[in-house]
This record gives sequence, C-alpha cells and structure tokens, in this order.
Amino acid sequence: MTPGSSKPESGRPVRALPDSLIDQIAAGEVVERPASVVKELVENALDAGALRIRVEVRGGGRDFVGVTDDGCGMTPADARLALERHATSKLASTDDLQRIATYGFRGEALPAIASVSSLRLRTRESSHSDAHEIRVDQGRLVGERPAAGPIGTRVEIADLFSSVPARRKFLKRPGTEWGHVSDWLARAALALPSVHFEVQRDDRPALTWPAAGDGLDRVAAVLGEEAAAGLVPLARNEGPIVVEGFVSRPDRHRPTLAGIQLFVNGRPVRDRTVQHALVDVYRDVLPRGRFPSAVLFLTVPLEQVDVNVHPAKWEVRFAEPQAVHRAVRHAVDAGIRQRRWVGEGTPATTPRAPWSERPATAGAGRGVGEGTPATTPRAPWSERPATAGAGRGDWVFAKPAVLPGFAVADDPGSDAGVRFGNLQLLGQLLATYLVLEAKDRLLLVDQHAAHERILYERLRAQWHGGRVDRQGLLAPLSVSLEPAQLHVLLDKADALAELGFELDAFGENTALLRAVPALLCDRDPAGLVRDLADELAAGGTQALRPESRALEAADRLFANLACRSARCKGDVLEPREQRALLEGLDTIPWAPTCPHGRPVAVPFELAEIERRFGRR
Repeated sequence: MTPGSSKPESGRPVRALPDSLIDQIAAGEVVERPASVVKELVENALDAGALRIRVEVRGGGRDFVGVTDDGCGMTPADARLALERHATSKLASTDDLQRIATYGFRGEALPAIASVSSLRLRTRESSHSDAHEIRVDQGRLVGERPAAGPIGTRVEIADLFSSVPARRKFLKRPGTEWGHVSDWLARAALALPSVHFEVQRDDRPALTWPAAGDGLDRVAAVLGEEAAAGLVPLARNEGPIVVEGFVSRPDRHRPTLAGIQLFVNGRPVRDRTVQHALVDVYRDVLPRGRFPSAVLFLTVPLEQVDVNVHPAKWEVRFAEPQAVHRAVRHAVDAGIRQRRWVGEGTPATTPRAPWSERPATAGAGRGVGEGTPATTPRAPWSERPATAGAGRGDWVFAKPAVLPGFAVADDPGSDAGVRFGNLQLLGQLLATYLVLEAKDRLLLVDQHAAHERILYERLRAQWHGGRVDRQGLLAPLSVSLEPAQLHVLLDKADALAELGFELDAFGENTALLRAVPALLCDRDPAGLVRDLADELAAGGTQALRPESRALEAADRLFANLACRSARCKGDVLEPREQRALLEGLDTIPWAPTCPHGRPVAVPFELAEIERRFGRR
C-alpha cells in the first residue's frame, strides 16, 4: 500500500519465495540473538542425551558460538539431513505434536541458523570409528569430509548475521549479549543438575557447573550459596500435576520478579499463570513492592500442555490453567508456612527431586504423577470458605490449630516443628522484643509484629466464618469525621456490622460508635473508625465482599485494624501477657511476618554466638 492509500496496490502477483529468503524468515523466528543460537544448540545436545556440555562464546556470540556434547551423535546421512528444512528426529507422527517430550523439534532450527552464519558441524555416532564434518556458509554447502572426533556432536557458528547487516546492527554490545547467553545457560543448568556444564567466554573459563546429585547443590552452584540458604524445599502432588523445587523464606525477598525461575516438564519457561500463583501466596507476608525468589518445577501430563505457542518455546499453554494455578498455590503455601528455619525442630526432609535425577532428555524420567501423593494440607486462607458458617470448624481457636508439617504438643510421634509456647521465655528486651531460648539458638520475637499477626488472622478468620465477636461500649463514643468518611461508613453499615462495628450518624460530621470487634477493644476506638473509613474509601465496593476472589482491599483493612490495635514498641508486658502472646502464635496459621511484612521472629544461631565470643 502506498502512503495515504486505503486500497492494496494492484499488479503484484503472488510468487513463491526463494529458499534463501525462506531460511532467513525462519531464522528471524528462531534466532533473535546469540543467546537464541546457544539455546537451540544446547537443547539439541540435551535431547541427544548429553551429560557433558561445553559452550564457547566470543564477542558475546556475535563472532563465535561453539557447543560440544557427549550425546549420541549422528551418522553422516543424519548429519546431512539435519541441515535440511523440516527434518527432525524428534517427531514421527501428528500424535507426537500432542505429547512433546523433547526440548525442541523445529526442523528449521539448524538450517535457519546456517542461513545467517558460517556453520561447521562435526559429529560421530557410536557405531562409526570416524566423525563426519559438514561446513555451510550463509546457507550454502561448502563441503563435507571425514574427520577425527569423539562420540558426540560439536557445532560451531561464526559471524552471526554477517549476511544480514540490518539484523546484525540491532545486536547489543558484547557484554549485553553475553548476559543473555549466561542467563539462559543458568536456567538450563538449574533444570538439569545431572548434566555437567562448562562455559568459556572469549577463550577464558567463565562458568563451570559440575553434575550434582542434589537439586539444592546445583542451585547453590548457579545462584550462590547465600541465595540457596534462603530457600525452603517443597514437593507436592495434586492429581497428575507435580510441583517441586525451592521457594524463598519470607524473610528473604527482592525488589523485582527476577529471582523467579520456572520450569515445566524440565523446560525453562515464562508463564503468568504459575508466576501469579506463586506471588499470590506471598502477598500477605511480604512488604509491598517486594517479591519472592523461587526455582519451581512443574511436571504436567504431556497432553495437557502445549509447548509450541512461542517459536523459541519460552511460553506454554495449559489445558487446565486453573488446576495448575491451584496446585502451585497449595504447594507454595504449604512450603512457606513451615517454621523450622526460625527455631528448633527436626530439619525439614529434603523432598524427592526427580528433576535432579532426570536423564538429559526432557520428559524421559519417571511418569508424571508417579509416587505417593503428598498429604493434603489445610487449604490456603485465600481458598477457605467465605460464606457464613462454611468451614467454621477450620477457624476455631479454642485449641492449637494443626499446621502443615507440625503437630500439637501432645503428639510426640509426629515431626513437630517449633512451638513458641514450649520455648523457654527469658524475658522482654527494651520493651519491644521477647527473648526465647531454643535448643541451639536464641529467638527474638517482635511483640508488635506478633500481636498484629495474631489479631489479623483471628479477625480475618472470624469474618470468613460469619461471626465476628463484638464488644459493646458502656456509653456511645462520639467520633468526629469528614463528611466523605461518614458517608462511606453509613453506606456500608451492614457490612461493618458483620465486622463487629456498630455506629450511627450524629449530624453531618459525627458518628456515634456503640460497639467494636472484641479482638480490638483494648485500643483507640476513634482511631479505628477513622482508619476504617479511609480503607473503605480506598478499597471501593469490593472491600468487604467475602465472595470476591481478589481480597487485597479487605486484607489491607484487616491488617491496618490489627496494626492499630496491637501492642506497640515500648509497651511493657507482664509475664502473663508475654506468655499469652507466644501461645497465641501457636494458634494461627504460621506466617513469619506481620501483614505489613515486618519479621515476627528472628533467630540467632548458637554457632554464631559462640564464634563472636571466641568459642569456635
């Protein structure tokens, strides 16, 4: 179409594209940058069963990329065919498209790369005594010959996009391109701890990740010991979906989502469904604007996931996204509610990690869903029944609640974690912290954060159960308000009654408060009412609807009410109050922070204390 024209130009016949242009179009889909080349070549090596992979990068991959593996290799005939379009060993029928168990299958990957670079392929299959070498320059076969070489395959790519200057000029500086290469290699290394990776940058050793028998060892090697120390393991079966891996302790968080590594059937992916499920669990325990880290592996039946959504296979599509979302949320919720990292108790059992033992071929491990399903924990609070009377038994606090992975104190045969009420209370520090003695550490409990968490969970639980206990005032309390504040309170009078507040208008800017929630009766009622008005105005009409799936506004309301009513820094607590506070922590679903993200308890290891005193 010409500029300003609304009709297509006529006189242009439809024509078949030449092979060279077809290859370059295919290269544009598959090869975005040097990291894309590394990805395709490494995935081919993994699909070939490689257990040792060496990657060489020069000039950020613009000048040279070399990938050497010890996989099964190819015969000369297969090597020639691999450089033809739409030729692959990974698909045999249309049924295979519904159950893709390999990292890749696009037949145009190697020829597309060869069409925009100089490629040399050297490969040897175990039944042959010699390797075979093929050289292609910008899509044109240059030559082939027998060559010496070990079993496996080596692919060299030089001068990427040299024949397509328009593409090459859009590549970033070598340091930036190297960053993309190393990032993807780290993801591949996390996915397959059993594979040895060796990476060279500009002819110097850059990264080495030896094969590891344990997934956490590989996480420590790739992400660092400090990052690994801040992770807790999880493993859960929910129907045919298996969720396992590691998520960050709630006292470790980051300002962005960059620390989240997701894998589906061994394939590194970016998926909003899984990411949302993960972050949603943390929204109640992390400060606003902070995010968790995770190395999370999902195993989903092959026929229930489509990996061919994105040309580079960065994205997937689930047949049942809600089931995946629910499985991830349940697994992460059970994982972070463990409290063994904060106190004494039997160390958490390392979950089975089939992905760390999985052969190099994706999907070649045990069958999906194999093994004994994990014990189903209590549903996360975000899914507990919200209708009046529903699930009320889950929220009775007359006796300690049984938390996932913990037991009540009179059950000695179970794997119990720390119970604050059972620890020795040494006293109050600076009228702010409770000092506890555990077997191998000291614990400092922030009295305000702990009390706030208790009030928040109990208030929220009573509201979900449809029965918030209220405390009537001896005489109505006059509360001065702005007209807009009074209006929003009166507009939601019925909902406020369910929350335990009873008030009436008294003029245009005053309310008479007659009752407050019993849990919050010890503090400033007028301040509670004003905060309540502000939160309702900010939360809109969804703020007090239990049936709403998005409860952020209501949660914020409960958190702020609990914060205003909780014991503060500087409040001197009697020993009886201190003990009651600790026992209260044992009656709520465990969360290591207050609703606003401040830690409830911080451990001080005995080893560190002894080191500071020169005893170690």
